[in-house]
Amino acid sequence: MIDISTDQKMSKINSAEQIHEYLKQQYRLSLIKIEMELHKARQTRMDNNVQRYFNSTPIRNAFARWMVYGAYVNKFYSITELTNELHSNRQTISTIIKECEEYKFIIVKRSKNTTKCQAAPMLIEKTEDYCDWRRKLAKDIAGHSLLTLTSFEELMQNDLSLNEVKT
Repeated sequence: MIDISTDQKMSKINSAEQIHEYLKQQYRLSLIKIEMELHKARQTRMDNNVQRYFNSTPIRNAFARWMVYGAYVNKFYSITELTNELHSNRQTISTIIKECEEYKFIIVKRSKNTTKCQAAPMLIEKTEDYCDWRRKLAKDIAGHSLLTLTSFEELMQNDLSLNEVKT
């Protein structure tokens, strides 16, 4: 019979730190995979005019998010706000607003010196479709690794002392 020494047995047992690092690495890999899938989708998801327009450039893609957010929180964004928040310029934002208004993707309110906008129902609907797709993607790719990592971290916060019996 082969006797395995205690040192040999212990070397095969992973420490909590090693397990934690492994789980974090698995989660990072899943996040990177999501980003890769998002990039591919932005190049290929061109099923309708909303996808074609907003997937055509990163600034248009971000603009759509701001517009839908505005609709959800009942806020109309000004050109100045969009220029600052999207780190763009007035000409680019003005052009996007003009194009989106023509396509009826956004609602525009104009006053003396101000133009403000937010998503129209069509853009909201298409963004909700995207969010459903995005949620499934995240669940399929990162759901298990996030749950495992989070559960491990919660477990490690507990007092696991065997000296006390809890009733």
